[in-house]
Amino acid sequence: MRFLIIGSAKDVLELLHILRKSPFDRREFIVLTDNQKDVELITREIDIAVFSGDLFDENLYLEAGLKNVDVIVAMHENDMVNVFASMLAKEYNLPKIIAVVNNKTVAKILRSRSVTEWVIERSSNIGEKIRNYVLGFDLIEFGDNAFIMGKAENLTKLIGKAIKELESEGVKVMAIVRDNVLLELKEDTVIKNVDVVALFGPKERVFKLLL
Repeated sequence: MRFLIIGSAKDVLELLHILRKSPFDRREFIVLTDNQKDVELITREIDIAVFSGDLFDENLYLEAGLKNVDVIVAMHENDMVNVFASMLAKEYNLPKIIAVVNNKTVAKILRSRSVTEWVIERSSNIGEKIRNYVLGFDLIEFGDNAFIMGKAENLTKLIGKAIKELESEGVKVMAIVRDNVLLELKEDTVIKNVDVVALFGPKERVFKLLL
């Protein structure tokens, strides 16, 4: 069984020690990280293949042998890395896709869209919690892009706008949750103040909609 694990040295090593003791017929482990120091930490302790690079680059996953993987475990501290890795794995029809995420709504989206076989929630670091509490919504930035998720009442410029309006401005509506129900996304769906909304797009365009 071939595993592809995405994450930091600390989390990856802990998981590897458990998996290596488990009763699999054949085991092969490949790790992806975005930190060169993690490569040194992991390979110093375990003799396995570790790739370092941009975790939003499909080519990195293909170089690591994504197409021949049996199980992918996306457990990076950045939820968007885990979402990206999970969606990419689904696109390549991997048998088992597991995501470890910080945010409950991200977990709900992954479950409801059947992107992963199993979603595990964990708490994010305290710094992000404080920042997001002050902002009133969750914000994840990477490069020139941003992922925003929060109550529409805290994102007042979105209230009353239809999905097609937002997407015409270059921002993708990932999900709308209303009364604890994940809505089917249609072009004419209008955002209400009771909704929880998830958006993704170029940082400049996302921030323009919010500020």
